Amino acid sequence: MKFNTNNHRGSVTSHRKASVFSLLTFLLLLCAGCGDDEAVQPVPENTQPEGYKELIEAYQAGKVFASAQHTSGNCVLTFTDGYVLSIAEKAFKIADCTTSAPATVTTNGASWCVGGTQYSIKVDTSLTDEEALPVYAYFDSTTLYLYLSNKNVLRFWSVVLEEQYQSEAELARKQNIPVIRLTTEGPIVDKKNYVNGTITVQDPEKHYSEVTEFSSEMGIRGRGNSTWSWPKKPWKVKLSSKAEILGMPADKEWALLANYSDRTLMRNIVAMKLSEMCGFSWTPRIRSVHVYLNDEYQGVYTICEHKKVSASRVNIEVIDEADNTGEALTGGYYLEIESDQDADVCWWTSMAVPLMFGEPETPTNAQINYVKNLINDFETALCSETFADSETGYAAYIDLKSFIDFYIVQELTKNVDGNVRKSAFLTKERGKKLEMYHLWDFDLTMGNCGYFDSRVGNGPEGFWVKDYNSSSVYGDGWYWRLFQDPAFVAQVKQRWNELKPQFETIPTFIETQAQILDAAQKKNFEVWSIHESVDWVKFPSRGSYKAEVDYLKSFYTKRLDWLDKELSKL
Repeated sequence: MKFNTNNHRGSVTSHRKASVFSLLTFLLLLCAGCGDDEAVQPVPENTQPEGYKELIEAYQAGKVFASAQHTSGNCVLTFTDGYVLSIAEKAFKIADCTTSAPATVTTNGASWCVGGTQYSIKVDTSLTDEEALPVYAYFDSTTLYLYLSNKNVLRFWSVVLEEQYQSEAELARKQNIPVIRLTTEGPIVDKKNYVNGTITVQDPEKHYSEVTEFSSEMGIRGRGNSTWSWPKKPWKVKLSSKAEILGMPADKEWALLANYSDRTLMRNIVAMKLSEMCGFSWTPRIRSVHVYLNDEYQGVYTICEHKKVSASRVNIEVIDEADNTGEALTGGYYLEIESDQDADVCWWTSMAVPLMFGEPETPTNAQINYVKNLINDFETALCSETFADSETGYAAYIDLKSFIDFYIVQELTKNVDGNVRKSAFLTKERGKKLEMYHLWDFDLTMGNCGYFDSRVGNGPEGFWVKDYNSSSVYGDGWYWRLFQDPAFVAQVKQRWNELKPQFETIPTFIETQAQILDAAQKKNFEVWSIHESVDWVKFPSRGSYKAEVDYLKSFYTKRLDWLDKELSKL
């Protein structure tokens, strides 16, 4: 896959070219959705349409795209140097995707399929760009794209891309992340008892809002499961009244994640970026901050929205204690999959999935029975001979898109806890199906965990979530059975191809985060040595922050490529 930046931009743009547009292994590309099928018109086989040669020359000359407009049967392309190229629509059409999604572009054997239509254009990777044929072209609010029959995708550099780059570069240059100062009336000793105190959030450079300083009374306690036992402690903060923090919607409850085991300090941030790309019903907002406790520096933390039911977070209407019959009994519920089983009401399902009630915290007997029976009915349908039936099988119980997106992110990040065992959250709203509502807890992902089953290993290869219980060895769960339905597999592959172009931008996102954190990480590792590690995590330090970030990028890129190839084989 090729992308263009202007050579005359010098070292900054050359770096951008290498980091932003390093998507060089185009095997299968699927753009989300398809607007108007009439916007997709194939060109005759082995015939280069009029205007194609000039468009390729403009790309190779590094011309910067400015605008496009359909007029009088032509698409008029304008570039910043004043060059204008008019492409006749009868030659080949350049779709206007400024208000709608581009068409789906896939390979089907040796030929192409665009917008659900099979083309006679052959796939031939031996051709140069000058020799190839245009498969599909479109422009959006960002730039102009051209898909070629040799599997190259040309993306013109544009004024908008330049502005985006400058904005990211300016953010990276600031590097002075916000500071949170905690003052308590006593030590924070456990995860149950709040200690009174005050919190001050300082953001003098206005990274996230116009508020440069905010203070409030608070209560603070420990949080987390295994992370609470580590030297760098995570905390939960409860403000005296609802308030916005660093541009995040107002609430009382906030989490301060220590990221002690993650020496990049960003795996949770990367995971939430993936969540945004998938469009989960809620993506927890998250910010990197310095934290001081009673004037003693604690290191770089991430402050994020605590997982809870509220209008700006898990936005569901929790069932009332009087709702014990009929339709009212069907929701809403907020459930957690967690093997630690530390809630008031918790149980293991017949397929060994550990569930707990989050909300309501103290459900009635009728509500407990309803939820348990619902899960049991779902698992019974899932294990039945007619499990693939769309009306009587598993699909009658679950929101497929959320279950598929959950699978994709857990598998892509190779989350050791992502096999329906820990830190997963379901909702059951009234009149709706079970939904994987949001993601949580990704510090031991993307190569940062050494205690996988030896047959899977910690490397970027190997299915983990899909094959969990595939041979009654790894355990139980739901996905091994879901993947026995060809229709489910097809939907996973389709969704993967929709998301992959966005997933390919994550290495650049990692680079930007590393720039933002560069000064902060140095201060953090003066307190917590880069060489420290958690014994049972079984993943040694790589010796420097740069090495840790490089490893994260490398693992992610290799995992993305491996998963892309292996999913296509299913």
